[in-house]
Amino acid sequence: MRNLIAFDPRPSGPSREGGRYCWTLFSYIILFCKLVDVCLVVGPFLALLSRMPYIDIPSRDDYVSIWYITNSVHGNVGSFDPERPTCILLHPLFLDSSWLIRHFDDPRLSRDYNLIAFDQRTCGRSRCRPSQLHDSYVDAADIAMVCQALLLPPAHILAFECISVNAALRLAALWPEQVLSLTLCDVPPPTELQWVFHAYDELLQLWCYAPDLDSFEHAGNEVVTFMTGESDNLDLQDDLIAYWEKYTPPTKRLRIVELVNIMMNRTLMRPEELASVSCPVLIIQVSILRI
Repeated sequence: MRNLIAFDPRPSGPSREGGRYCWTLFSYIILFCKLVDVCLVVGPFLALLSRMPYIDIPSRDDYVSIWYITNSVHGNVGSFDPERPTCILLHPLFLDSSWLIRHFDDPRLSRDYNLIAFDQRTCGRSRCRPSQLHDSYVDAADIAMVCQALLLPPAHILAFECISVNAALRLAALWPEQVLSLTLCDVPPPTELQWVFHAYDELLQLWCYAPDLDSFEHAGNEVVTFMTGESDNLDLQDDLIAYWEKYTPPTKRLRIVELVNIMMNRTLMRPEELASVSCPVLIIQVSILRI
């Protein structure tokens, strides 16, 4: 009877403090059990949410995890407006989707389109196993498989510069049902000129084997000048070099070598492949460049 009184919420006499202590302890035990149940239920869901910006593309001898961003409220395709068309943005050379933020902030695009951008497998936050088979056709297949995994409807493609333009053209040729239109900015020539090979070879050596930070920044300045033609825009240089120091330092030279290899050793598209591109195509080209 004395034990029962100790657990009575309204005890009297000396057992009152003991009863209060026991009921407090009992309440904490119940709360702990409830928290454990909540963690068991919510934990896997939170883990899924944390992986949502990545799409895994596994295969027998390869592995790719593609990072993507959207302009939706929750940052995923589930909150896309079904009444809006979808536009896929492909980032410029040596950069990633974070450099497309101004396009995402442009109301002419973000107000009327569902926007999504991917990091190419060797760029930005995407991860992959180095592969000697990687070329522009593989990049096009990555886009197609990500669109399939995310259940994206047929989309408009906005591609910038060499790698993205070649991937977009091959995507439209091999998966025409996925492409509504192509907008190609700074279309590269079918193959690079000899002097371009030499220039990239020199830049690659400076970039990948820089012995110290000053040498790496010098290589970065050379790359900025070669890519943009600007040498006086110090803010742009600082931003680009800071980005490369974070994502493509000399310790990650395999990513740069693989990327440059795709660009320098690209093959011509066959006439029948080009003829199979049936969607509307808009080419935006600087006047001093020739396609």
